[in-house]
Amino acid sequence: MKNSNYLKALQQQNTDHYVPVWFLRQAGRYLPEYKAVRARFSDFFEMIKTPQVCCELTLQPLRRYHLDAAITFSDILTIPEALGNEISFIEGRGPVFKEAIKNGDNPKLDIGGFENLDYVFEATQLIKSKIDVPLIGFAGSPWTIFIYSFYGESPKDFNLVREFVAKSPEQTKEILATYTDVTIKYLKGQINAGADCLQVFDSWGGILDQGYEEFSLKFINDIRAAIDPEIPLILYARGMKIMLHLNATEINCFNLDQNENIDEYINKPITIQGNIDPNDFNQDEEKVLALAENIYEKYSQCGNYVCNVGSGITPDINPNKVGLFLQRLRVLNSK
Repeated sequence: MKNSNYLKALQQQNTDHYVPVWFLRQAGRYLPEYKAVRARFSDFFEMIKTPQVCCELTLQPLRRYHLDAAITFSDILTIPEALGNEISFIEGRGPVFKEAIKNGDNPKLDIGGFENLDYVFEATQLIKSKIDVPLIGFAGSPWTIFIYSFYGESPKDFNLVREFVAKSPEQTKEILATYTDVTIKYLKGQINAGADCLQVFDSWGGILDQGYEEFSLKFINDIRAAIDPEIPLILYARGMKIMLHLNATEINCFNLDQNENIDEYINKPITIQGNIDPNDFNQDEEKVLALAENIYEKYSQCGNYVCNVGSGITPDINPNKVGLFLQRLRVLNSK
């Protein structure tokens, strides 16, 4: 590949006074070209199960912006869907499962359904053949998949799942272990198809408080141990202060949300990406430019920093403001 700056940063070897950049949800609902493709499909899974479409959606932000990594356009719920859960994406609600553990339903765990994920690997191969930057593969954490399986949708209140885990810790861990085994196979499949690095999205890790290491990090550590150590693996644990758990994991790359402070981590032997608030791109142009300049000034010589947002770019963001930021960062990187 022509541009390996992102991988160098993940390996803490970025010594070129260069700030690599990619964004969570860099392809998606805020881009007009994405909306045009999405309008052709009534069902979200029909769209992402079409490798040529996934490739197109992955490439869209790379055509528009100067970015140092691509991430396969997919979803963290591919695993439960492949294992037999019927999932619909409903406007205003997001993903909705036909069945939910909280309603007394048993989660669908048909391990033979793993072959239903071949479309992701086909898309990965296709994308890899068309880019000259590193490709990020990803999966949801076992805990996050469990949360969706439990509630059947994005949770609004966490008391029910906390009560379930307290009353049924072993049943919870059995489900988590199954999701872990499938996730390992899934991530290895993405590597074999061309992914250069991996990110685990622990989107609901922050609700665990004292039980984080027992019910989430333990299973993410199992994933890290099963993956080739030469393949960087990044953990994004939304709502969780990672500093409290650095000594409990071999993972050394982290994506911080906007509630964390990069400067607390930057001098440690780890790689940090994040934690820009996507709403910063709604500021006036001068502030957007100043943000790029401040980031370059602070982190361009660190060697272990990746510019990223702390949560996915939302539909209200103006793509031109994102472009203004990235163009200014590109100019600074070219000095």
